[in-house]
Amino acid sequence: MNSTSPLFVAQEALCFYPISTIYDSCPRYLFYALLAASCLTRWTGWLADVFLGAAATYAGTAAIEAFILVSSPQKFAAPANVTIPYVPDNTTLWNDFPQLVTETTEVPIQPGAVELDGDAVLAIVVTGYLVFLPLQCWSRVLTNERARNLLFYLWNFLMLAGGICALVYSHQKSKTPLQFMFCYPDIPPFDETSSDGWQASWRPSTWNESVWGTFSNVTRFGELGDICFNPCFNSSQILRQPSNLQSWAATRDSELSHPKKFIDKIIYSKRYIYSLVILCVLLNFVHLTFKWLPYKSHIPSAQIIIIWQDRKTIWESLKGDLREALSTSSSELLAQKESRASLPTNKSSWTRVRAASTPRFMKALLFVILDCAILFGLVFSMIISPFTICAFVVWIEWWIHNDGPQQENPQQVGQWSYLVGIALLIVSAGVLTLKYRIASVNELDVEISNTRENLAKLERIREARSPAETVSLAGSAEAEVS
Repeated sequence: MNSTSPLFVAQEALCFYPISTIYDSCPRYLFYALLAASCLTRWTGWLADVFLGAAATYAGTAAIEAFILVSSPQKFAAPANVTIPYVPDNTTLWNDFPQLVTETTEVPIQPGAVELDGDAVLAIVVTGYLVFLPLQCWSRVLTNERARNLLFYLWNFLMLAGGICALVYSHQKSKTPLQFMFCYPDIPPFDETSSDGWQASWRPSTWNESVWGTFSNVTRFGELGDICFNPCFNSSQILRQPSNLQSWAATRDSELSHPKKFIDKIIYSKRYIYSLVILCVLLNFVHLTFKWLPYKSHIPSAQIIIIWQDRKTIWESLKGDLREALSTSSSELLAQKESRASLPTNKSSWTRVRAASTPRFMKALLFVILDCAILFGLVFSMIISPFTICAFVVWIEWWIHNDGPQQENPQQVGQWSYLVGIALLIVSAGVLTLKYRIASVNELDVEISNTRENLAKLERIREARSPAETVSLAGSAEAEVS
């Protein structure tokens, strides 16, 4: 054995679980389309419910997978060195082994695999969270009813939690060690190899003895069932079958010729995208603060249309609060001065300056600044959120595109079945909205009777709640007076 004809060679490989069919390109693009349709049909009831309900169900599944992935990280054994035959850098084997390991006699083995579902899950949950921001600004249907609003906010918190877990898992995934495959020099490997399941007999002792024993014994190599020896096929993942694991020997021209190459190329764009996402998260908390905190703001609603319609009233209210606080503070200062001097005193510029520094005026100014901050957050969110959604989707889809080949093509049933299911759901929802037009007289009589019973039940609930709400309103009025 010499450097021109070594017993075996080692080359870098990317071991990965391909994106699951449920998160492949067609279902993801359908998810984006459903979110866009939810925004475009926000003024409707049943149609927006269908689009947003289907999108929320799909994104909820992705969020739950993010919880599982981050709670069960892949564990890596301590690296074990494997000695390899020395191959010079000027070898002719480069044509058959594009990721050949040269100029060394030892490589570290630490079996592991990349879960590409993490990228698809990140795309889905973060996009679902970002869409929440423009929807709560534009849609009256989603923000008026308490039950619908509660579901909407629960979905928002689920997407936020899923997005945080997906980002944490993305950081964990980047720590996956570099993988190697070992091959005979005269038998080039396939560009992509699937695992048939790891057998315990393929690693009877240490990795070094297992590799050398496999290539020193032709019979043992024949039992391997593969052209190359892939230690990464020994690893496992909580949500996957071992046979789903694949090993990819990328060419030098590929974006994945080295697992870190593509990451190094887009690290700066990654920072920009995540900065926009963090900005949208902060703006989202501005909305939640406006919605849930017991603060009586002059901004009548979180919806931009209502704010625009009442812009004059808002402006006059803000100015009126400052004028009233300044006038009251000036009067109090003059009264104090008169009581001390027992002489009438006219208002002066110095009195107004002192009035502007009183606690009463500073409190009014603080509330005005808070209202202006809320108004700025609401308006700015409508400018930044659409741009952030588009930028994030383009960026993450380009990232996923460079993850590797798809597991299924669009023409396969595992991909287009989701589109057919949504189409059938829309047809069913449309038919149900027309149920009164196509119902028989007997069905209408039954519906009228049920409606009367429900109306009587609602009236009883309303009467039971009225005394409690009256007491609550009276207590609030007394607190304001005091």
